[in-house]
Amino acid sequence: DRQVSYHCLAAAMPRSGVQLHGYCLLDNHFHLLLFSESGRLSDAMRFLGGRFTQRINYRDGRDGPLFRGRFTSVPVKSDAHLVEASRYIHRNPVEAGLVPEPWQWPWSSAQAYLGLTRTPAWLHTEAVLEMLGPQNARQRYRELLGERIGVATEAGYGEIVLWGQTRR
Repeated sequence: DRQVSYHCLAAAMPRSGVQLHGYCLLDNHFHLLLFSESGRLSDAMRFLGGRFTQRINYRDGRDGPLFRGRFTSVPVKSDAHLVEASRYIHRNPVEAGLVPEPWQWPWSSAQAYLGLTRTPAWLHTEAVLEMLGPQNARQRYRELLGERIGVATEAGYGEIVLWGQTRR
């Protein structure tokens, strides 16, 4: 399912004009860090959810919705908030006890941020990395990823899932 999600992201982002700045695909939900200058966030999410649902239903010989409810979004209000949102997304598998380090989870953009894998054309890492300075930005980001999520961040995002949980 995560492989299908990855391919759906690759199709949805360029098509919708929405920039993807980070992602993390987990077992029953996913987090996306998106920027929509055109205001087409809902269009992008509708396309993404529809494409994913079609592919999974076809593969599994079923029909009907896979997701419950509408996606939830949290507006990013500052540069610091953008960096913290990215860090929260990438630390999600660590906080869930799935891996010891964020860059060990293969289904997130953390490896691309750190230069461990090729960055796909539809993933925009430069905005966050530029905020960490002109030199050693990847190393600084790695250090940030090594820090646990604080109480304030958890309170801000802890109950928010940027897309509904699957019904499966």
